[in-house]
Amino acid sequence: MTTPHTTIKPISDYAAILTEMEHWKEKFYDLQAQISEIRQTGTDTIIIKEGGTARYIRLADIIMMQADSNYTTIHLANGEKILTSKTLKYWEAKVKIHTDFIRPHRSYLVNKTHILSYQRSTNRLLLVQGQEIQVARRYKLV
Repeated sequence: MTTPHTTIKPISDYAAILTEMEHWKEKFYDLQAQISEIRQTGTDTIIIKEGGTARYIRLADIIMMQADSNYTTIHLANGEKILTSKTLKYWEAKVKIHTDFIRPHRSYLVNKTHILSYQRSTNRLLLVQGQEIQVARRYKLV
């Protein structure tokens, strides 16, 4: 009868593994605390899943959402752009209770708080980061 062969790891490897486990445990608890804080403050957020990670994005940080076939690009106030595999109709349903969002064109969902001006002659909205959004002819901008 043979006995199974086990390898014995040096104590330094064991200590390194314990240290790494503690590091990741702290990261996990920090993220849980952040999520809990977001939920408790009542801040309006959406969850965007990208690369296997869920991100909480505050609605106030979203300048606009732009349709691209069955994808949507979300433009944030910090200049970041996030490509999602959801349609603009999906995101519109997610933010419909938030009155700051309007859909002036079938390709755009815009946060009103990030609009700088409306040019009636060209029927365009000018947004804070210099983007110009075409407004549909039938849309009545108040």
